[in-house]
Amino acid sequence: MAGLTAFGLTCAIEKKAAAMSAITNQNSDMTLSAHLREDKGLLLTYQVNNTSGRTMYLFDVLHGEFDGSAYPLVDACYATIEQGQLVLSRQIIAVPDDILVESENIPFVTAIKPGFSVEKTVRQVQPVFPWTPYTDHDSIPEAKGVMKLNVWFRLGYFLGVDGTNDLVKAMPTDQGTRAAFDPFPFESQKLLMTGPLGTVDVYDLK
Repeated sequence: MAGLTAFGLTCAIEKKAAAMSAITNQNSDMTLSAHLREDKGLLLTYQVNNTSGRTMYLFDVLHGEFDGSAYPLVDACYATIEQGQLVLSRQIIAVPDDILVESENIPFVTAIKPGFSVEKTVRQVQPVFPWTPYTDHDSIPEAKGVMKLNVWFRLGYFLGVDGTNDLVKAMPTDQGTRAAFDPFPFESQKLLMTGPLGTVDVYDLK
């Protein structure tokens, strides 16, 4: 898992992030830049540059389901607290060991050809409410208050090979057809994180 420790950022737990700054990180596949600012809540803008030489598929279109139909959550991202930091993410989330689900929630994908880039936005209310697609909203404890945490952004993706595009599924939604690879094993997802992007208010649900 591309968490804070794997990213070599454990020292960040002891440091307060510079408020609302733009941060870039890269690996051999992509360059990921993110900027966070306040705009009637939180507005996170991120840009991905595909430097891999292969088509890249981002798991960055979250969706919910109702009565067997899917609806994209266009501006949404997941929010988790990891090692005392807030991680906003668009990725496949592993199903927790203590729950049973009929099927995994796999985000729809955005394809980026080699050498191309894409820019997208995320909107979050503040204080941020921690959640994943497997959060049981009927059993969430009452918040004990609000805490200030450094915030990071993490993105899930995979690189295509010959024939990958033949496997894509056209999924009908209330906002048109979306591209999907479902099922897709969590372990085969690649992750890249960037931050810290600033300090934000988060509900304390412990």
